[in-house]
Amino acid sequence: MNSKTVFLASSSPRRQELLAQMGVEFSVLDAPIDETPIESEDAAQFVTRMAREKSQQGAQQLTDEGCWVIAGDTAIVLDGEIIGKPEDPSDAQRMLRELSGRTHQVYSSVAVWHLGVLEVALNITDVVFTELAETEIKNYIATGEPLDKAGGYAIQGEAAKWIKAINGSYYGVMGLPIFELNRILQEMGFYDPV
Repeated sequence: MNSKTVFLASSSPRRQELLAQMGVEFSVLDAPIDETPIESEDAAQFVTRMAREKSQQGAQQLTDEGCWVIAGDTAIVLDGEIIGKPEDPSDAQRMLRELSGRTHQVYSSVAVWHLGVLEVALNITDVVFTELAETEIKNYIATGEPLDKAGGYAIQGEAAKWIKAINGSYYGVMGLPIFELNRILQEMGFYDPV
């Protein structure tokens, strides 16, 4: 595709999988930041700030300004409240009970840094869950799948069978809004002219 040096400032296997699916060759860059929401911040501001800060933190570690640094962040929102990753199995159970039979939003942001320029995009997707039986929740938690996922579920995993509908980006729910990322890369001149 191209010979550009690209770094993904994320250890998320899902973001790595999605970026590879786009045909982008990249290296993973650890870019730790404080991921505590600011009190007055809404979900859109929070995930946008997180993606921006991860991208900037990654860029600060590099000596080649010509590199590309991509970062993302995702949050689940129910009734206006951000739901993060579960702290333990009982927290995952609480989250899944709250999501059961309801519609929630997934806010997913992506940031791209290159040559000192930073572009950020946001995607918001509505996700409708079916009613979940307590045994379904317990069996799902026993798989371990929900424990490192925002909201305690993975749309591409076993929880897919509980999702009645989505309105928005499947890939945004997975953690990297590919359409928005592709648009930013095009606008920033990432792709070689044909």
